[in-house]
Amino acid sequence: MGAIRTILVILCLIGLPAGLCAADENREDQSLDALADDLKFQNGLGFLKIKKYEKALETFNEYLEIYQNGTHRHEAYRHIAEIYFNRMEYLKAVDKYRALYEEYSNTESGVEAYYNIGLCYVKMGYEKKAAEIFNDIVENHADSAYRQQAELQLSMIDILQE
Repeated sequence: MGAIRTILVILCLIGLPAGLCAADENREDQSLDALADDLKFQNGLGFLKIKKYEKALETFNEYLEIYQNGTHRHEAYRHIAEIYFNRMEYLKAVDKYRALYEEYSNTESGVEAYYNIGLCYVKMGYEKKAAEIFNDIVENHADSAYRQQAELQLSMIDILQE
């Protein structure tokens, strides 16, 4: 990237229109930002792959803090929540799933996170709270793939309460 910048500076000095110079520099900055975004997220995935969960949590949380408009935000939230879920740290998982749902409520990732909040409540023994979430999914997210799973969870809760 340094060579490209040097060439751009030389071209600007010999007469390339200033608007083109600024536009090219802006494009380069954007591509560097996208590259940094991807690299930070990939670092988290690397730690996850080698089962360094504390480092993965740290890296994904840093990613969420640094990249407010990052392209991998929903994935970072999901990975953090899954680590907590697998550790049976359900309250922490609920916090991350909720953040994911609030940021992406109109997407399938958001509905999945909302569904997973319900699962966390089931695991903690809060069937009433879980049922509220599952009912909300059935009523308000009819086009989601998680609607059918929410209905199944409601049936399971009913059976267990008999």
